[in-house]
Amino acid sequence: MNFQGVSYHITDHTKPLMGCRRWATEHQAIYPDEDELRKECEEYMAGFDEREKLKLQREKEMAETPDEDGWITVTKGTKFGASVESAQEKKKDYDKKMEKKKKEMLHLYSFQERENRKESLAVLKQKFQEDKQKIAKMKSARKFKPY
Repeated sequence: MNFQGVSYHITDHTKPLMGCRRWATEHQAIYPDEDELRKECEEYMAGFDEREKLKLQREKEMAETPDEDGWITVTKGTKFGASVESAQEKKKDYDKKMEKKKKEMLHLYSFQERENRKESLAVLKQKFQEDKQKIAKMKSARKFKPY
């Protein structure tokens, strides 16, 4: 921590900071300046990017060159890129997800769900009444012939 301007002893003829002023200066000293922090972050990220680039380069070299016994190290990446079949499968999965999402968004509000349920029950009741009438007609048209 860098406590510049904070004086705790009366050896140099300045009045020591006390109370809120002391707390404020200590608080400001804890946190770095915004420009310094940004510069430090950018330096770190530049180093990180460089390390990642070297790591990928080393892995690529290992995949291409055999060792002294003639073995080639297998790495996680593919050599030729994604296949057409996998791209088609991904598209089908995406389409299924989108269809499912559309179905989910069909009833956004709860009253829509209730209305839909009422309508489906009304349709079922109507079909039941129609079937009942058909059965009654069939019974009346049928003649009892025991022999």
